[in-house]
Amino acid sequence: MPFDLTRRQSLLAACAVTCAAWQPGASLAAASDDLLGGGRYQEVRDGPLRFSISRVQPATGKVRLIDVPFFPHGLTAHPLDRHRIFAFEKMGIGAGVVDLATMRWLTAIAPVSNRRFYGHGACSPDGEFLYSTETDAQGIGVMGVREAASLRYVGDFPSFGANPHDCTLIEGGRVMVIANGGGDGASTQTPCISYVDVRTRKLLEKSDMLDVRFNTGHLFPMVGRESVVVSAPRLGLGVEHPGAISRQRPNQALAVFKTPEPVTQSLLGEALSVVALPSKDLLIVTHPTPGLLTFWHLDSGAYIKSLPLAHARGIVQGVDEHTLWISHGAAASLAALSLATLELLPHARMDNTFLGGSHLFNHALMP
Repeated sequence: MPFDLTRRQSLLAACAVTCAAWQPGASLAAASDDLLGGGRYQEVRDGPLRFSISRVQPATGKVRLIDVPFFPHGLTAHPLDRHRIFAFEKMGIGAGVVDLATMRWLTAIAPVSNRRFYGHGACSPDGEFLYSTETDAQGIGVMGVREAASLRYVGDFPSFGANPHDCTLIEGGRVMVIANGGGDGASTQTPCISYVDVRTRKLLEKSDMLDVRFNTGHLFPMVGRESVVVSAPRLGLGVEHPGAISRQRPNQALAVFKTPEPVTQSLLGEALSVVALPSKDLLIVTHPTPGLLTFWHLDSGAYIKSLPLAHARGIVQGVDEHTLWISHGAAASLAALSLATLELLPHARMDNTFLGGSHLFNHALMP
C-alpha cells in the first residue's frame, strides 16, 4: 500500500516541527545519522503515484525528497563520491543516479534489451564499476556491469542462479555474494546463495535453499563467506504462507530456523530486512505482513522475542551502535529501538517521513 498523502509540503513541515522538538539525549547520538529510503505517495487522493528517495535526519527532524521516475528498492553509494547514489527498481526497467549534495535526480541507467533490474546493486571499492542484479523473462540471472562514471554497459557475468535479487561485494571487492531467488516450487531453478569471483567470473561456492516453500531474498554478509538469509514464500505462493530466516555457511545447504514452531509458522509473508550484530550475538528481522520484529541469537539461532510494529519494513543501525532505526506503518513512520534493551524508545518517533519502501539505509555508514 502506498503512503497516501494529499498535502506533501504541509506534512513535511509538520514532520520537521514535531521532530525538532525531540530531546533524544546522549543515548541516541543521532546527530550523524542520515537515513535514506524509497517512497511512493499521492499528492492528491486518487491521483497518480509519485516516487521519491526520502532523506531523513532524525536529530533535527528534517525530511527532504528527491523525486524519481520509479519506486526505489535498493540504494548504493559511489565510494569515492558518496553523494552520488545509485537506485534500483525491483523487477522493472527503472534505475538511475541522484546527487545528495544538490538533492537532484541526475540521470537514468538504461536497461539491457529484454532484461529488467531486480532491485539491488553494488559499486566496486575503487569506484570504477557498478554491478546490478538483472534477469530476463525466463528468470535467467546475471550481474550487469557498467562503468560507474559514464554508466556505459560493459558486460555481465552469471549470478549462478535464477532471479537474483540482493548482492554485496566482500573481501575487498574481489567476491560478489548474490541471493538468487529461484523459480517456483515445481521448477528446477533452486534458490541459492552464490559466491562469484568478480575477476574470473567463476563460481566459488554455492549454498542451496532445499526447502521448496522459500526463496532466498535478502542477505546480511559476515566473515568467512557466511551470511544470514531472509526469505519470502517461494515464487507462486502468497502471503498466507510463511517466510523464513536461515544461516548460510560455506558449501552447506541453508539451515532454516524452524523453532519454536508456533513462532516460525506465524511469520507469514516475506521476512524482509535483516541486521546481524556478531558482537552482540544478535539477529533482527522485519516481517511486514504480521507486523513484527523478531530477535534471535546469531550463533545458535535460538529465538529471543518478538515485538509488534505495524508493517515493519526497513532496519539499519545508528552511528552510535546502540540504536536501530525502523521504518514502518501506513504513515511512513520512523521508530528507534535500543539495542541494549531491545525495546522501542518511546519519544523517538517520526511520522510522514515518506520512507515507504522496503529498506532503510544510513548514508553515514554506507561504503
